[in-house]
Amino acid sequence: MKTLNIKLLTLVATYLVILLHTAAAPFSYFHTAWSVSVMYEVIGRIAFPLFLLLAGYISLNKTESLLSTLKHRVKNLVIPLVVWSAIYLLYGRLNGLSTPISLLNLLSTPAWPHLWFIYTMVLLYLLTPLLNTFIQHGSQQRVNYIVTIWFVLASVYMLFDNMKLNLLEGHALPARSNIDMVVYLSGFYIIGGVIRRYNINPKVTLAAIIFILSSVLTAVMSYSLSLSTFSPNEIFLFYSAPTLVVVSLSFFFMLLNAPLAFSGKSIGLIRALARLSLGIFFVHMMVLETLLRLLELRFDSYSAIITIPLLALLCYAISAAICGLLARIPGVRRIV
Repeated sequence: MKTLNIKLLTLVATYLVILLHTAAAPFSYFHTAWSVSVMYEVIGRIAFPLFLLLAGYISLNKTESLLSTLKHRVKNLVIPLVVWSAIYLLYGRLNGLSTPISLLNLLSTPAWPHLWFIYTMVLLYLLTPLLNTFIQHGSQQRVNYIVTIWFVLASVYMLFDNMKLNLLEGHALPARSNIDMVVYLSGFYIIGGVIRRYNINPKVTLAAIIFILSSVLTAVMSYSLSLSTFSPNEIFLFYSAPTLVVVSLSFFFMLLNAPLAFSGKSIGLIRALARLSLGIFFVHMMVLETLLRLLELRFDSYSAIITIPLLALLCYAISAAICGLLARIPGVRRIV
């Protein structure tokens, strides 16, 4: 297994989550440099598919019982989720949010918006023993069939259904439940396992070209559709939309197969940051929102080309420092 490439992918995917959330506010309204926000929105949107491709690549190629999955995978997500949910509920109260606390509600509704992804991962990990058996012992023809069905229904059909709902009928895109997200995103998890099972390794140059072309195409389509509907439109930016599937897969192949040559210190840093990725994911929204309040940055000029990724990088660095400190505290390191 390409350990260093996987660590680097984990690190990059974590940064892209922060980039996505940094670009979210300037993407939500039209302004002079709105096209910059669209570009970063497209790049950031591949973060969650990358995490799922990585998880499938690592998890779906070993024999694992349900008990082992519950003990080693689900527990390692549920414990931090419970703790960080409590922290975000407190954070919300301190910032004037008076949402009533309900443990029953928290079973289906995350305490803070970005935590939805952990719910999705927990549900997918619960399916891991079944998916492992299917990928390891199913024929390549059957595996290809399942992946094709997912792409046709959860990607292509979903896109046209959203276009009908939003563009023809004038309705807002519906909020997706946790089960919906598992269905829409499960294909990435399965494809990750399939890539390793059948040793699929396209050339880095080809993957890079496809990544650039599909990213530009997605950005242009999103920009044009938004202008024609007179408001920012996310139809082409949903995680399983066809072009975003291509963007995500090409970027994954590009980094997975890249011939990396780093110094010993750089390798150590990549591994250390990759270990902190879960904690960075949990803490970054508090850090980002605090930075936005303190710095009062504006992203409505073309300087946003620099300020958006730099703010995301600063947020990543501060979040990593916080998690690095927490990881040194016995008992607390389990949540980072």
